[in-house]
Amino acid sequence: MTIIYKKILIICGLMLSLSLSAQNTRNTQNTRNTQNEEERDLNREMTLEREYDPIVKDAAKVNTLPEVQEITVSKRDIEYSNYVLPVKVTSKDMNILPVNPLTTYFDHSTRNGYIHFGGGMLFNLTGDVGYHIINTDRDLLGVWFSHRSSQWNASFLDHNGFNAPDDTAKRKAIINDNLGGLDYKHIFNASELKLGGRFGYSTFNYYGTRTVLPRTDELPNNSYETNQANRLINGYASYATTDPETLGFHAGLDFTNFNQKYSLSEDYNGATENHIGMNFGIASPTQNGLSFGVDLKTNILTYTPPSIDFADSAMFNTHFNGTVNPYLILYKDTWKLRLGLNLMLVSQNDKITFFPSPDIALDIPFSRTSIFYATISGRVESNSMAEIARINRYFSPLSPAFASKTWADFTVGVRSSAAPGLHFDIFGGFKYTENDMFFNPSSAFINNGGFYNISMPYQPASQRLQAGASVNYNYREKVNLYLKGVYDYYTLKEDESFDFTDETKNIPFGKPTFTVNAGIKVCPINPLTINLDYALLTGMHAYVAYDFSRPVLHDYSMTPIHDMRLQAAWQFNDAFSVYARFNNMLFRSQELFYGYPMQPFSIMCGLNYNF
Repeated sequence: MTIIYKKILIICGLMLSLSLSAQNTRNTQNTRNTQNEEERDLNREMTLEREYDPIVKDAAKVNTLPEVQEITVSKRDIEYSNYVLPVKVTSKDMNILPVNPLTTYFDHSTRNGYIHFGGGMLFNLTGDVGYHIINTDRDLLGVWFSHRSSQWNASFLDHNGFNAPDDTAKRKAIINDNLGGLDYKHIFNASELKLGGRFGYSTFNYYGTRTVLPRTDELPNNSYETNQANRLINGYASYATTDPETLGFHAGLDFTNFNQKYSLSEDYNGATENHIGMNFGIASPTQNGLSFGVDLKTNILTYTPPSIDFADSAMFNTHFNGTVNPYLILYKDTWKLRLGLNLMLVSQNDKITFFPSPDIALDIPFSRTSIFYATISGRVESNSMAEIARINRYFSPLSPAFASKTWADFTVGVRSSAAPGLHFDIFGGFKYTENDMFFNPSSAFINNGGFYNISMPYQPASQRLQAGASVNYNYREKVNLYLKGVYDYYTLKEDESFDFTDETKNIPFGKPTFTVNAGIKVCPINPLTINLDYALLTGMHAYVAYDFSRPVLHDYSMTPIHDMRLQAAWQFNDAFSVYARFNNMLFRSQELFYGYPMQPFSIMCGLNYNF
């Protein structure tokens, strides 16, 4: 086994990219999206092939229940606006935007490559290319590359009349994301081996409006013209058995190197992070409705600190976290129960924390079309620099974030297929997390220079109550409607890193309290598909200053986000399609991160060719 791992590490070191759609999925672009989801899972954790699945899949096999499909709401990927829903983070590396599933609704098994290109207003450019070098029953090997870029003049919102003099004019916003990859899969008789790697390079500028200012008559000469650069190198390897009749086994290794070119300004070199993730697990075969197993996950993060003098060097010490998860799964007729325990350890900043959490999941059908489900579990989020950059590229490079420790994440709900094509889900839950991750704007701490508006991590303990519902209706593949609404109520615990005022208690800075996603897809005639999507986010806040001479912090209620997007695509044949997309159709001036306005109305056109 040692020799095998050495070979795996050598192969991973030579690979410059990752994640080809190596499987025969419905269409080329959806293949890429599925692959990105798989990459993220491999980066975060490997799970057994025979992991806990919802009972509805098994119920269909015994004809006790019709198949109840879990409602899926489209993951919004609003192009070129750095728009990431904080309550539903998509799979993004350095804010790389995933490929949109245009209208290529055909099996990819007979085609090995794809090319996608689009361009439009505000210098928006998008491109994707990929090819299956090997595509057989036993071996899958492919490469891919994606590009997203934009340059546009940002017009700033009036923050209660608080705008620095140099924020009254438009300022150029620059985003240029590039990510390429290669991965390989070999299928043995009763197991499979996966190898892959990726290389990413992203450049952008801190164009956001100024926030807290020093007490001086002259404004510091902050920089918004210098481009920051994030570089990512990743390699992974995994091996897993696939025969459910024998002892199950899986093992995985993942390595990520993440580097920022600069720290708070171009005068200081940025930090480098090395992240090693390992996982191992065994599971018994299922006998008499019973199976059991144990999983082990570890993460090791090491750093090269930035060259800036007042960075918190202690935070750049080696960070380690690990989870041991023994579990038991019981099957009884149509219900399924998982009983497990998470034993977690976190070592960071010369402090060691051990905490347990239950790992329980239950599915019970209570009619021929409905199912009651409940889960409660805990976990550790490493909050590595590479992971944070997927959510907010403007995060502070001064020190790594603390790992988030979720003691309990409880969800209970009911799913139902009330009528043909109609599915709904009603759910609620509670979550308690130490060192939860919130972002609050902060100016650079350098009077004579530095970047604008860097997001500082704010990590108190949080309690979140959640309630939501979603519904999806599909009429003969011609019309599809979806609607999902989620309400979150937070209670935050004060800590030494932040001074609350009466007006800022229990405010989850940077996160919405109410989120709505809605949309309709219509296929009026066979070649034409029209998608109309809408997103609403309300209740977001920031903690900023309004007075240049006396920088007193106040709570700022951000403008609600109303985003509407329309896309029309025409499928000429099984290989070629064109599309047009209209973004921000409500012509809104809005921002997800304080001081960083999103793009105004824009139009993009593109084509997709599969070969």
